[in-house]
Amino acid sequence: MQSAAGLDMSCPFHPPQALKWQDAAVQLRAERIPLKSGLDHLSLALTLDGPLPVTFEMEAPTLMLGFVTAGWAKLQLKDANVEKLESGQWFQMSAQHLSLDRTSSKGVTLEIFLCSEAFTATLSALEPEHGLQALDDFGDADSVARFRSGTMRLAALSAAQAIANASSGSIQHRLQLEANALSWLAETLSQSADATQAAVAGINANDREAIERITAAMEADPSREFSMEDLCAIGGINEHKLKSAFKHLHGKTTFSYLREVRMDYAAGLLRDDRLSVIQVANEVGYSNASHFARAFKDRHQLLPKAYQCL
Repeated sequence: MQSAAGLDMSCPFHPPQALKWQDAAVQLRAERIPLKSGLDHLSLALTLDGPLPVTFEMEAPTLMLGFVTAGWAKLQLKDANVEKLESGQWFQMSAQHLSLDRTSSKGVTLEIFLCSEAFTATLSALEPEHGLQALDDFGDADSVARFRSGTMRLAALSAAQAIANASSGSIQHRLQLEANALSWLAETLSQSADATQAAVAGINANDREAIERITAAMEADPSREFSMEDLCAIGGINEHKLKSAFKHLHGKTTFSYLREVRMDYAAGLLRDDRLSVIQVANEVGYSNASHFARAFKDRHQLLPKAYQCL
């Protein structure tokens, strides 16, 4: 399956390249779509029942960034380590092959972006002090097969859902796929950089997972009156670590983040136009309408009623 680097990209679109394989141990469907020179989208649906891994060989060392949309898979790294890829998780690695040695019983569906050295070099040249460790690592021979992963944030999840549901059958769909792909890559590279900076700052994987549990709880129940004790209990983390890790990872305090989550949820309720402004305020935990209006305007630059009318 030919990469975008080997195609004439003066024509912006090329048809997808499809591959199907089935035997007693493997069921595979793959589709590779060239998006830009040196950037391909690889969609895989794989069920693996046998003892031998399925390995995808690339034409050259490649930076791979991807996510699982259904099921799970075990990824075999060059150093014999094994990493589990699960739904809702982003991952990145640089290598010349992708080796999967187990999947869930119903298989796994993966969306992977393949970035060539030329593509990553072009990105790096745009901003020499970009702070994106994945791009720097890719140029370092010692970093081959270095694996990183994490839970996708809301923006990345939204783009991932659009990518998973995308079609490549028309110009409109291809443009949408490319836009969502670039959006997802930007979010994921940024999140990877945040994780690297957190490690430098003494924030470990358990701390990051604690903060992710806390933000997920806020986003799942924006009307709840969370106390600091509640947040510490959800994350299984002490208050000092919660405050420092949250500020480092998100650039704001926990309650500033919660206020933004609430105002975004309120905006969705106002767009639905089924509740009054007072009802929406109550729905997101505000008993005082003027306090709600001030917080909403700070987030969306409009008063709630004006936003609802628009």
